[in-house]
Amino acid sequence: MDEAELAQKTFNLVNTFADRVSERDLEGLRSMAGGGEWDELLDLLVAALSQTRVPVTDWERNELRDVLVGWGMPTDPLGDLGTSG
Repeated sequence: MDEAELAQKTFNLVNTFADRVSERDLEGLRSMAGGGEWDELLDLLVAALSQTRVPVTDWERNELRDVLVGWGMPTDPLGDLGTSG
């Protein structure tokens, strides 16, 4: 996956979780996405989902893992996410 595809996939995660994060976090995520601040966006997104224990599907967790790996970020924080089902 090239950087443009990775950026698009990361950007899409904001919309995927838009209804499961606070308005404040969503504003921050959108601002970071607009500025291409992918590392910061992912840190905030995973933290927001972990802190609230928002249910995350296996597909969503895999998407998060893919972008974290793509950007060279650790995937350990995904273990703190709630699961759906």
